[in-house]
Amino acid sequence: MSPDCPRCDATLSTFTLSGATAYACDSCGYVGVEADHRGEPKRLETWEEAIQRFGDE
Repeated sequence: MSPDCPRCDATLSTFTLSGATAYACDSCGYVGVEADHRGEPKRLETWEEAIQRFGDE
């Protein structure tokens, strides 16, 4: 028996690949895949660095 969607209570579809299982809801688009959205912090370029880089091109 498939679990119910935490958003809309519809029955979830189950997908398995290489031993990993994911759940998706065809009704509302919910996807039960764990993800890390933090990413790597980006270093912001200063105006001085941007002008220098522009001058180097």
